Amino acid sequence: MEDKILKEIYGLVKGDASPVHLPVSPEVVSQTAGIPLEDVMACCRILENHGYLTSGRGVHGAVYYYITKMGIAEIFKPSLSLYLYTLASGNRKRA
Repeated sequence: MEDKILKEIYGLVKGDASPVHLPVSPEVVSQTAGIPLEDVMACCRILENHGYLTSGRGVHGAVYYYITKMGIAEIFKPSLSLYLYTLASGNRKRA
């Protein structure tokens, strides 16, 4: 599911000349991907721990995520890091 979330975020910002500077709210990702908000938030935390996203706070404390250059690279050439995390959690399928 982490891959799907990362690809969804990239899809939301890829038209910009500098996608790493565009914030994306987890609510928008949830709506466009059709994934429950709680799952999106959990996946975003995992992706942030791996360095693929970074977070910030907006107005009224709302959380926003920014894709990193490392996250964009992961879209085009997936690494094994998400497989290792997924296997450690007991879920052997990569989304």
